[in-house]
Amino acid sequence: MTPQVRSNFRGARAWVALPQDQNREVLVRTLERLGLSVFERCPDAADVVAGLQDVAFFDADQDFTVPDADIPHIALIGMEAPSRLARVVRHRASSVLMKPVRATGVFTALFLAFNEHAIRQREVIERANLSRRAEGRRVVIKAILKIMKDDDVSDDEAYRRMRVASMTRRISIEEFAAQTVAASTSSMRLAGTAAHERKTKQP
Repeated sequence: MTPQVRSNFRGARAWVALPQDQNREVLVRTLERLGLSVFERCPDAADVVAGLQDVAFFDADQDFTVPDADIPHIALIGMEAPSRLARVVRHRASSVLMKPVRATGVFTALFLAFNEHAIRQREVIERANLSRRAEGRRVVIKAILKIMKDDDVSDDEAYRRMRVASMTRRISIEEFAAQTVAASTSSMRLAGTAAHERKTKQP
């Protein structure tokens, strides 16, 4: 499925952490023309509440504190020095604007920033899903091995039994496997505790 590309930013809320200069004036004016609402605070403000803003602009030429929020960040660059560019990389800016700011580049910066950030978020979700699936497969294998050992059956038969049991209980096979492994672990712990108690009670 092809990811949807966002091209309309009307109604988005922008946090502008820039000094009072011509660049800020042009940026704010252009953002408002594009339908964004602009949230302006002093340049060193660091208390942006996550969820109240949709995009943040910061000046990479100034050592300002960038809000630590999971939103797109757009860096303004006036000098292509390694230290300035390193600041952009550290803050993982999704897009950049070259200074002096002109109205013609703002939409492009927004377009790239919002869509790049969306791609990053999808990748995080996909990695988490892959990790959960891998963990689920690992637990299923553990449960299969336990059933094979306990009931002296083949791996196919063990998996069939798990599938039937999970369908009967109306849960996923991964959930059933997790319960089987958890029950086995608890039984082993109880057996170990009982053995330890018997040993300690011996004269």
